[in-house]
Amino acid sequence: MTEISYAPPAEQPQAAPGSFPRRVLDTFLSPLAMFQRFGARPPWVDVTLLSMVLMVGAMAMIPARVFEGTLREAMAQRGQAMPAGAEQMAGVQRIFALGSAAFGPWIGLVITAGLLTLVFSVVMGGKASFRQYLSVAAHAGLIGAVGMWAKLPIILQKENMAAGISLAALVPSADPAGFLYKFLTAWEVFAVWQFVVLALGVSALGRKVGTGTALAVILGCYALVMAGFAAL
Repeated sequence: MTEISYAPPAEQPQAAPGSFPRRVLDTFLSPLAMFQRFGARPPWVDVTLLSMVLMVGAMAMIPARVFEGTLREAMAQRGQAMPAGAEQMAGVQRIFALGSAAFGPWIGLVITAGLLTLVFSVVMGGKASFRQYLSVAAHAGLIGAVGMWAKLPIILQKENMAAGISLAALVPSADPAGFLYKFLTAWEVFAVWQFVVLALGVSALGRKVGTGTALAVILGCYALVMAGFAAL
């Protein structure tokens, strides 16, 4: 009588998203290939820590006079005079900005991952989990953090926190207090780049959602929100 031996199925190799330095580089150079290497529990804490350090470092380079200049310009657009104690207010704003730079990446990460899960997995039937979207958003967040350093010289030169590299440069004669200028100011180069990387992550992990569809949904939602802020 021939014995039939049972061999357990071979274990599938664990996904290898790559080392920390490689993932940092791939976020900018090859995000799609990186996301395709993600398994069920891709890393996210290390890149979020790096984003936080970059954001805090950039914010620490901005003196209180820039916040005062931002306040002055905002009041001028409303036709109002600078309030008393503007210097003290600028100092407080700088402290809050540093706190936001430290905690903002973590809070924004959870919110972004939650929205991606709701829209692309729950509503649109994608296959990615909240943990996977958390990692996608964390890596994409590096682009925004580097973008802060890219626009830092402009902020210091103009002494305005709202200064940046945006589509508003296409309409230099537009009214700074008008809807068009405020709406285009929200479309910064690094923000759009970050959205593209998010869309690549959604398509790589969601499987049922294409990159074009994901990007259209993300940009469409962002446009609606920014239009609302610009109309205020």
